[in-house]
Amino acid sequence: MPHYHKQGKIPTKRHIVFKKPDGGLYAEQVVSTEGFSDLYSVVYHLTPPTQVLKIDEPYSVAPEIFNDKNMQNRSFKGFNVE
Repeated sequence: MPHYHKQGKIPTKRHIVFKKPDGGLYAEQVVSTEGFSDLYSVVYHLTPPTQVLKIDEPYSVAPEIFNDKNMQNRSFKGFNVE
């Protein structure tokens, strides 16, 4: 059975619309280390935590081949090493 601990002025129910004094909405974020089957915290933010600050030009993240001719036969005879 989960136990709830409340700090500050937050709504009595979780995952509902929570309005600021000026009429805007608080952004809700659920924080957990083990998913929703374990303990978690509901955190409210003045601005969304996913706010985009800037967008750069895209770049490739494809892996680069260091040496494409690096095909060499190898034989590991672990118990026959002298």
